[in-house]
Amino acid sequence: MIQVSRSLIRELKTVFSRGLGITSRQTGPPVEFLVDQRQLRIRTRNQQVALEYRTPVEGLEIQQISAPFGLLRCCHGPKADPVQIQRQEKAIQVEWQEAGIPQSMEYPTAECREFPALPDELDRNESRLMEALRDACETATDDSARYALDHLQLRGVEGQVISTDGRQLLVQEDFQFPWEGELLIPVNRLLCCRELRRGKSVEIGRTAEWVTLRSGPWTIWLRINEKARFPDVMELVNQSPEAVASLQIPDEDAEFICAALKPKPFHQDDAGKVTLDLNGEVTVCAREAGQGQQRNYVLCRSERSGESLRANTSRDYFRRALQLGFREISLSGSDTPACCRDEYRIYVWALLTQAETLQSQPDAVRIESTSVAPPKTRSRTKQKRVTERVQSEQKQAVEAEQVLTQMKSLCGGLTETVSHIRDLMAQLHTQSQGWRRGLTSDQRVGT
Repeated sequence: MIQVSRSLIRELKTVFSRGLGITSRQTGPPVEFLVDQRQLRIRTRNQQVALEYRTPVEGLEIQQISAPFGLLRCCHGPKADPVQIQRQEKAIQVEWQEAGIPQSMEYPTAECREFPALPDELDRNESRLMEALRDACETATDDSARYALDHLQLRGVEGQVISTDGRQLLVQEDFQFPWEGELLIPVNRLLCCRELRRGKSVEIGRTAEWVTLRSGPWTIWLRINEKARFPDVMELVNQSPEAVASLQIPDEDAEFICAALKPKPFHQDDAGKVTLDLNGEVTVCAREAGQGQQRNYVLCRSERSGESLRANTSRDYFRRALQLGFREISLSGSDTPACCRDEYRIYVWALLTQAETLQSQPDAVRIESTSVAPPKTRSRTKQKRVTERVQSEQKQAVEAEQVLTQMKSLCGGLTETVSHIRDLMAQLHTQSQGWRRGLTSDQRVGT
């Protein structure tokens, strides 16, 4: 018998469905539960992706149970209540409790396909490799014709992760890959999953057919596409013309403009583009969907260096550059791609034609970044809660000190009172003894 928690089954169902692209209407491949060498391995696969979850176990004999994917759908839950899975003659018996009520299901046994082997060599990287793969997947596209733009390029010697949709390009580097040359792996939504970013490090390697990633308890195999073609994007980066203007945007202005350009339902042709007006002030001109007036967002804290310039760009790519954390944008002209660089990344996107530039409007609504309160982020809210808790604890400490002082004062007063009572008692005792002696003398005289 194998026992796992309902919360783990819930995580397995989510990750397996996302990685293999399984919808609620699809049956899904079999799931294998394998106990060997003091660990439980739960895994599944299809033609392009294989997934495995490992967790240590004690006291279980070596065994293997293959069940239909529907098992994960029936007994998952938010809590760590146990689920017992055992194999009988020709069926899989599953038992658990839901709201204190015993539940049981019986499934036919299933056959799993042969699982990929681990590479002989795995290179360890920092956890930012998973973040890089997530950003790369969000840069690629599902629409691929001549080139495999729905794939990620991994360059071994250079240690680079490259992705593009034909209009934007993201190059991320300084990784360790144990192979030479370039290879392509398919974009997979699983790489955007937060469950895979729990590990403090990421191991990566390859076999003849698969690229393998290990992060925390998860291991992923992605099939290498040897027939697909990828554009030579590094030529575009290396031969880019020299910048004539540069835009520096601090965090406050970046938060302001990202909130202002938040995606909305577009009903006009002008709604998907903005114009960067770098003539004196740094202004972002936009025309919102369903609004007649143009809006000019003035980034009061931002600075422009170099030549004056007006550039027309997609609002999505401009906003994405800021969300990726870039704070400097270099422009080589109004009709050449914009470029952002930092220590390990390069982000490039194509500008729109000058004919689509939004012109100045006398009735445009002017909104300055300093006139709008910055949005409250979770970190600020958390910091506020911490501050309030510290202040409350300090107030309680002061009140406790005051109570202690009053108690000490009261104890001092009580001590003086007790001492005074004792003096009075001593005086009464002395007087009573005098009265007794006087009474005795009177009795003798009378006799």
